[in-house]
Amino acid sequence: MFDFKNLDITDEDIAFVENYFGFEFNEGQKRIIRFWENTDIQACPGSGKTTTLAAKLIILANKLPKSYKQGICIITHTNVAVEEIKSKLGTYSSFYFNYPNHLGTIQSVVDKYFAIPAYKNEFKSSPTIIDADSYCKEINKFKSLSGTSIFLSSKGIDEIGYLSYNKVNFEVSRTINDDKPFFINGINPIKMEVHYQKVKSVKDKLYKDGFIKYDEAYSLAFKYLRDNRSLNELFSKRFPLVFIDEMQDMETHQTELISFLCDGTSAIVQKIGDKNQSIYNYTSSDSQNEWNPNINLELQLTQTTRISENIVEVVKNICVAPQAMTGWENKLPLKPTIILFDDDSILKVKDKFGELLIENNLHNVKSCKVVGARLSESRLNINSYWNDFNRGYNKKDFSNIISFLENVKQLSLKSKNVKELRKTLLAIFCKCLRLSKVRNPKTNFYFTPFSLCEHLNSLEDLSLSTTMNNRILNWITSISETEILRKEIESFVTDLIAYFGGEVNDELNDFFANGQIGLITEKTENKTYDFSLNGQRVKIHFDTIHGVKGETHTATLYLETFNRIFDISSKILEFIIGTEKQQIKYRANDAFRKRLPLAYVAMSRATHFICLAVHKERYTEAHKEYFESNNNWSILRI
Repeated sequence: MFDFKNLDITDEDIAFVENYFGFEFNEGQKRIIRFWENTDIQACPGSGKTTTLAAKLIILANKLPKSYKQGICIITHTNVAVEEIKSKLGTYSSFYFNYPNHLGTIQSVVDKYFAIPAYKNEFKSSPTIIDADSYCKEINKFKSLSGTSIFLSSKGIDEIGYLSYNKVNFEVSRTINDDKPFFINGINPIKMEVHYQKVKSVKDKLYKDGFIKYDEAYSLAFKYLRDNRSLNELFSKRFPLVFIDEMQDMETHQTELISFLCDGTSAIVQKIGDKNQSIYNYTSSDSQNEWNPNINLELQLTQTTRISENIVEVVKNICVAPQAMTGWENKLPLKPTIILFDDDSILKVKDKFGELLIENNLHNVKSCKVVGARLSESRLNINSYWNDFNRGYNKKDFSNIISFLENVKQLSLKSKNVKELRKTLLAIFCKCLRLSKVRNPKTNFYFTPFSLCEHLNSLEDLSLSTTMNNRILNWITSISETEILRKEIESFVTDLIAYFGGEVNDELNDFFANGQIGLITEKTENKTYDFSLNGQRVKIHFDTIHGVKGETHTATLYLETFNRIFDISSKILEFIIGTEKQQIKYRANDAFRKRLPLAYVAMSRATHFICLAVHKERYTEAHKEYFESNNNWSILRI
């Protein structure tokens, strides 16, 4: 029987993969290539973890005897990561994509080995596993749910299709990780049960017809594993060696499934990732989402070939779990720079970044990017720095109410997606408030559908929020009566404006009076800003932090954005200037823990130069004292 633990990886084996990749592996990478037992591998940004994993797999493919009938399972989080491993493996990729091996996402493992067999076992046919939006279209075809859909929408459940069979007992819950059926406080339990049974009845019908969502495939897998207790042992016999890449990005149910399958079995499991780059669970308060690796100091990747040493010194501590990291020596290092702007100069931030790139001769090398955590519908977002930035979308901001209502009517004919109908009606209110110059009194920014609901729900007197929800409920049921709706909405909006102390003006009157129906226009993607200075040009690419994860840039500008707080000034700068004792305290704070991984990813993309953009008003005296007396940083005011 082939024993992985006794694999002898020789110097010749290492030399073979070094020749294959065209460079020498460092000692830390070699130790991991030679290690064939259970372990967690913490890998810093740019440390070559995927290449190291590929090297192990290439050596293994050459050493496995042709008579070996069991499989190697390589699991990662996204299809992009699968393609990256495939690219590194080159001609060896076919070996791992073919039976008896498996190379794919965690979703592919769940679907192929558990959800589909479970469904076939129950119904003697294969299911159709679809995304949430496609599932919503299917469930909205059931007219029997119209009343329930509208009622639940008025109570905060915008889309019935987002409810899921849970992983614990296969009841219908808000998420698959809940252990109880969905319930709304304040609703008569008997009435709630009637609505629950209607939803469950339709979901059960869709389930029998073969429709389940991607997340529900996990619920079905857990049910299958509960009913067949020996499946984890069978899995470990089929796959005695399991590699899990990007472990930090696994969600709670994915991590639990991996543990259920592998813990306590004979399988060798090697988990690879970077706890400090866990950004996909940014909005979650569930601490179970966090991967907590068992650190073996001999088996960590701490040498980055991406980041220069002077940037490493700044970045390596801005994380939830400090680790050793060494970079490459840059003989002409550029100091990390904070660009300070005000309301009048915010649009000049990107140009100042472009000037710095050209001045330092960084414009003719690899990509230069501007990144931020938030897109539109936020007090401060990426579009605040460049109005024309967009990722391609359908524009739904119409010039008159008739166009809005026509859009709502068309939406209702296409689907019963109450969430979209409700959001469009809320968008009308926000448009009217904006035309009347009414701003959110808490933030002094114009309302979005989300912030309007949030504000009204935060008031002690909830009568206005209740009235709005009830009227939206009625309007959705009579969406075809456009003229009646127009008059009723006009009356409600007038009251809403008066409540906020605003006045009806000519712009709002035109909005209601204009009867020309406008069309939805497709806006093309625009993510690249061209900057020129003294005949020199540089293309500056804009994106979200999530969008650039895994990338390498020559230079990165990290923009301050707003999500409940201003992220860089309120948390990241505060963290940087904190004492060691304070930083330990910050790392235990949920608000810091959610933002540190985003900052870490944003600031660890660049090989040569990083900048941060912060408003002058939020650059405090404490910040000034630290950064302007610290020779590692440079400050620029525009």
